[in-house]
Amino acid sequence: MSVTPGWASLTRRKAPQLHGWPASSRIKSSPNPSSRRHGEEQEFAAFTLTFVLNPDKLIPQTLFPPVLDWFTPPPLFAKMSETMSVAVVGAGIFGLSLAVALREKGKPTPKPLLFPSSAAAAHTPNPGWLGVGYNVTVLDRHPYDETQYDPVADENVQAASVDHNKIASFRFRASYGTKLHYQRLALESREEWVAINKSSGADLFVPSGMLRVQPSDELGALEKETLANMERDGIRETQFVKSLVEDRERAKAEGWDAKLLEFPIPDSKDGRTYEAVLDSLGGFMRCSNACLYFHQLAVSKGVKFIFGNEHGAVESIVEETVGGKKKAVGVKTRDGAVHKADVVAVAGGSFTTQLIPDLSTHLESSGGSLATFKIDKENKDLWNKYSPETFPVITWKSTPRNKIGKDTGSVYVLPRTPDGLVKIGFRGIKFTNFQPAPEGVPFTQDGKWSIPMSPSDSSAIPEAAIDSIRQFVKIFLPDFDKVPFHSTKLCWYTDSLDNSFVIDHVPTYTDNSLFVCTGGSGHGAKFLPVLGKHAADILQNGDNATSFLRPFWRWRPDAPRRNGLEDGPHSQRNIGQCQVE
Repeated sequence: MSVTPGWASLTRRKAPQLHGWPASSRIKSSPNPSSRRHGEEQEFAAFTLTFVLNPDKLIPQTLFPPVLDWFTPPPLFAKMSETMSVAVVGAGIFGLSLAVALREKGKPTPKPLLFPSSAAAAHTPNPGWLGVGYNVTVLDRHPYDETQYDPVADENVQAASVDHNKIASFRFRASYGTKLHYQRLALESREEWVAINKSSGADLFVPSGMLRVQPSDELGALEKETLANMERDGIRETQFVKSLVEDRERAKAEGWDAKLLEFPIPDSKDGRTYEAVLDSLGGFMRCSNACLYFHQLAVSKGVKFIFGNEHGAVESIVEETVGGKKKAVGVKTRDGAVHKADVVAVAGGSFTTQLIPDLSTHLESSGGSLATFKIDKENKDLWNKYSPETFPVITWKSTPRNKIGKDTGSVYVLPRTPDGLVKIGFRGIKFTNFQPAPEGVPFTQDGKWSIPMSPSDSSAIPEAAIDSIRQFVKIFLPDFDKVPFHSTKLCWYTDSLDNSFVIDHVPTYTDNSLFVCTGGSGHGAKFLPVLGKHAADILQNGDNATSFLRPFWRWRPDAPRRNGLEDGPHSQRNIGQCQVE
């Protein structure tokens, strides 16, 4: 933005003679008519100001003449240091990370004062603070202030973020193909987790290692691709292939050999075992504890939280019409209260499409199947065997084929929790729950869309998931073969068309008033420490964002319908078509 001579006329005092500046750099301009005597002309220094909203790209002081004590800042500069209100819907992984990052973007930073005079400082609410600050209010229907994000404290909680633990894999995922930006983000996130562990004294990230078990006694093609990518990026030494003598020796020297576990292949006559690769960078995050930590961090930074089934439950976005387009001006909660905001940011996970139906083309709610076993602390052998110190996260890329010969996908298990829970997850089939869509939803399949089931209905998992988990248990967790599950649950995720997040302004709303931050697709939790700073950059700067993730997280209406989202209500994935136990 250029400041014209006419704009300079808003100053009230005559400019001094600026020694060393050529005469051509001074202009004649009419001062503010309210302070100018009739017929008088005043001389002003000609200069150009360029600035953007990103506080890291602020106006260098060297752009200004050496003497500016006569200069009184116009209202525009005062506006630039005022705060913008943001209502964040959802206090899970995405909402917490965004809220913290927005407050950090708006915090005062030690920058030289643009206006050295006391008169100028009076126009600046926070002298030395240049850029946009954010007042952030987070709303959520769950009473996290009471439950402290404990997954067993509220039987009605449905947020995927509220969970004992989640896998934290920081390797390059072969399934990402060429999406190396996620490897970069993952490694960035791991560094932050390690720093948080050190500064807080809380083991929110547990580097237990992750054992990627192959479908056979040989490395699969995708695993070979993964190792090749790691070799290229200089991190191959963090991986240990079970069958390679040099890797086993290296694992022993580094203390990882005990986690290179041997699992016999069923019905093999020659005692063959599954090939496996141990990733020493991986592990798991204590998800609920991490959410509680970031909630407390957000509170310490001035974020306001409104929780509860009445006060915090957002039922609709409050809109106005501006220039023929919708503008979000706040949210309305179940108690009838309207919470005004300059920007509404929806981070509602699998419930996001119900608030923003425009996202129905981008996202689908799907259920991952979870089952747990409970170890009694008195059982010392099992307690020690499945502790994070001795047992890694285990993933199995391919379970045995089902009755019709179809590959049923991945199963995983995590080390026990401090309460003795051993969690097994199945995402080989991402179950859907198609229900009639409300009128006006832009995209439906046979008039239906997938939404989360109620908490009571989500306590059972489909028979196909049970079969796959039981087969996995028989091979990898024989201690629990024939043991009844302690609990089962469908955990509702938000799947996107391509497994990339959707973090962008909603284009059907004007003035960048509605923002969406969702689409975790089953791999968002581990990015909690760093996701928000990239999202906040996009919220603040849009297409001018410096985040390397901007091109990948944008609103993408033309993306092909894939990743299972093309299946629709008649698929065997639809819970209505499945047998549930």
